[in-house]
Order: sequence, then structure tokens, then C-alpha cells
Amino acid sequence: MNLRFLQLTDIHFHNDNYNTLKMRTELIKYVVELRKDGEIDFLLITGDIANKGGPYNYEVKKFLNDIVSAINITKKDVHLIPGNHDLKRDEIRTLVIDSILRDPSPSDKLDKLQDETYQTLINAQSDFFTFYKEFLGIDYPSEKLHFIKSSDKYNILSINTCLISDKSGEEGNLLIGKRRFYESIQELSAKKDEKKLNIAIGHHTLGCIEYGERKTIQANFDDGDIDLYISGHVHDPSHNITINTSDNPFIELTSGAIFSDEYAVPGFVIVDINLDNGDATACYHIWNTSDDYWSVNNQVSRRTKHGKLEFKLERLSKEIELKIDEDNLSIDNEEIDENEFKQFIIDFHEKLDFEGPTRSNLDNKVELDNKFYNMKCSATFQKRFDRFSRYFGTIYSIMESTAYVSSEKKDLIADIIIDKYLEYHNKYDNGDEIFNCIIDQIIQENENLFPYSKLVTKKYVKILTAWSIYECDIFNEDKRCVEQ
Repeated sequence: MNLRFLQLTDIHFHNDNYNTLKMRTELIKYVVELRKDGEIDFLLITGDIANKGGPYNYEVKKFLNDIVSAINITKKDVHLIPGNHDLKRDEIRTLVIDSILRDPSPSDKLDKLQDETYQTLINAQSDFFTFYKEFLGIDYPSEKLHFIKSSDKYNILSINTCLISDKSGEEGNLLIGKRRFYESIQELSAKKDEKKLNIAIGHHTLGCIEYGERKTIQANFDDGDIDLYISGHVHDPSHNITINTSDNPFIELTSGAIFSDEYAVPGFVIVDINLDNGDATACYHIWNTSDDYWSVNNQVSRRTKHGKLEFKLERLSKEIELKIDEDNLSIDNEEIDENEFKQFIIDFHEKLDFEGPTRSNLDNKVELDNKFYNMKCSATFQKRFDRFSRYFGTIYSIMESTAYVSSEKKDLIADIIIDKYLEYHNKYDNGDEIFNCIIDQIIQENENLFPYSKLVTKKYVKILTAWSIYECDIFNEDKRCVEQ
């Protein structure tokens, strides 16, 4: 099952220079064209709809309604949060914010605000809340501040990052209110068994949040199974794939702006996700200000040089792999005929026609537990490996005697497995997938050589590959170094 969404951010609608007006007109047409590649399921608008607290007039609403119509969705599939330009500043609010930030523990100070003081902060967004209801037909839950909206395919955690936003240069010092944030993400934690995509959206990038609260957000994203964080504010598209507090990479995507000036990079992003296996693609789009057209942006980073950022959502991938692993574990637990396995090894050596370099001294250079950890092998893989290891003695009985295999051929099986490892290890980010790829490639190339069933052949090749991991200098890469 596939899911596709579009993110717009930093519209700053009251900018009305030629490039901005032309860009927005052409955007409507461009979105209609993009639907030919697949229907868009929902729209994220991550703040700064207005500019410097400007009004939400008829033109703003018409533009957004035109976008919704071009995407061909209903308002229930639109998710909208405020940005720092969607609030009105005043002197009393500034004094309250200054007093919070001067406190020795500003994060705790914000959490303990009395209701009246909290209202002083949140009332700055009252015009946005009114617009939110007029546009979407529902109230913004200002008392909660952060909230969950769900559909049958996804959950959206909307994070209001603008509660104490007040002045320029505040990036790195923003607070979101940890208590209210935790209360909201707890709702998501209660739904974590659901097979849905979990997205958090906020106007500011995580780098704009104060360090302590940023760490709190990331830890709770991990506990709440958040798959993506989508943001704006910086007017410049980017992506960030980092190790979170667990083994799962955490994905943050940031889009460009929907206006044009000397600083902003005009653009937006469309994300496609396969919910069955976690495969995901983010395609950034950019407005060409010289020739007035929209196109794919291949200059966001080296990873998008072909126009798309490809990545995997590990949580969704692991959910589908869990059943596969359980099935494999059940098969791998079955006993084998050791005499038949011996004959398989002998036959394999005799029928091999390997022209690669012959290796000697195939010694294990890294301890097994380190291999499993660095290669991000799952617990299920390690259980399977333990089952395979029961038959290593059978392999040694063949390899250590020239009565079965001639000395010049005894390393051939290990050589082939090593070559397959070297060919494919850079194409996958964990040991489970590399192991399975090696098995599939060896069977594909040699299955016609043996009078055994495909199931039996596969199990024997698995055991030989596990033995090679134990005995040889492979599976030594560090897959925990995730590319930024």
C-alpha cells in the first residue's frame, strides 16, 4: 500500500512581487501535472501562511483552496500549523518571554505557567486560530497546543513551535512546552501497534529548538514511533538522516518557500512511501526564476543529484520483515541430514568453476558479537546464526581432510561467498539484507548444479554462508555510520 503527500511551507502570502505571483499561479497547474505520477493523499502546510502577522484575507484562502482542488483532496486531508509570521507580537508578551528565558530553568518555567500567563502567549496566534477554523471548519485545540490527527493510513502529530517565538536570532533557543508535548505524544504511543505512518510536523527545524527540549523531542519521537519530521522556516530545502536514540535512523525533511526574494529558495517536496516495506522517496521541486517554470530540484544535496532522495523507514520495514524472519526461523530450526549435507559440500566443491583469486588464511579478524552489532543484525538473524552454527563441525570435518576435497579446492566455497559479500555489501544498510542477498545470488547462479530441492539447497547455502561469516574476514563494516 502506497501513500503520497505534498508539503508547502513559508507561503508569506503578502509578498506579491512578479516572481512570487507567477510562481503561485504556475504551482496550481504543476500540481495537477504531478498527479499523473500518482494521486496525492494529503497536504501538509507547515506555517508562515501570512507575512509579519498580516491578515488572512480572501486571496489567501482562495490560493489555498485552489491548491486543495488541484490535489483533489478534501479539507480533512489538510494538516495546518502556524509559523512565527502567523502571530502578532506585543510588549506584554515580549516581557513574559524574556522572563521565561532569563529563568535558570526556562523549560520548567514554561511548563509551570499559570493559565492567565499561558493565554498571554497563545493569544498572539488568535488570528491564525480564527483562520484555521474558517479554512478547515474545525477548531484549533489551542489549550492542548500540540495534537494528533489520524486517518486509516497515517497519524499526524502537529507541534506548535511558536509559543515563545518573538524576535530574530531566536533559533536554538525556542521552547515548545515539554509537558503539553508529552501529553500529546502519549496519545500516539497508545496507537503504536497500528500499522500506520507516523509523521510529526512543526514550523521550525529541530535545530531551532533549545538543545534540552530537542533531545526530549527526539527521545519521544523514538518512543512514539515517529517516522518523519517535516518542517520549514529556513526557506531552504534540506534533509537530515541521523541515528536517533535507538538503532533506527530518524528522517527530517525541510522544504523551500512559496515566495521569491533574494534569500528564499522557492520550492516544495512530495514524498512517496510504500507502507508495506518502508521504501520512501522525497522529490524536491524548485521554481526557476530565470525562465518561469517548476521542475525537479536535483541540487538539494549530493544524495538528490538524480532528483530524488531515497531512504527507508526502518520501523515499517521491520514490521513486514518480522513475519518473514519468524517463518525463516521456523524453517531453519528443522534438523538436516548431516550425511546429505556433507555430500552437498563435496559436490559443491567438485562442480564449482570459480575464476576469482584464491585466498588463504581465511581468519576471522573481528569478534562475532562485534560483527553482529556493527552490521546492525537483528536478534532474529542472530538466533538463525546460532542454529546454523550447530553444523559448523560438519563443515570442518570436510575442510580439514583432503580425503573429501583436494587442498587446492577447499577454499573455493568461502572465496565465492567473500566475492558476493564484496559485490553487494555496499548496497544494503544491515547484515540481514546482505546475508539474504548473498544466499539468493549463489543459488541463482548454481541451483542447476545439484539434485537437491531448492529449499534444501537454500538451507545448506545459508549454513555455509554463516560459517564463512564466522571463519572469514567479512561482515566487518560499520553500518551504524549513517550517511547524512
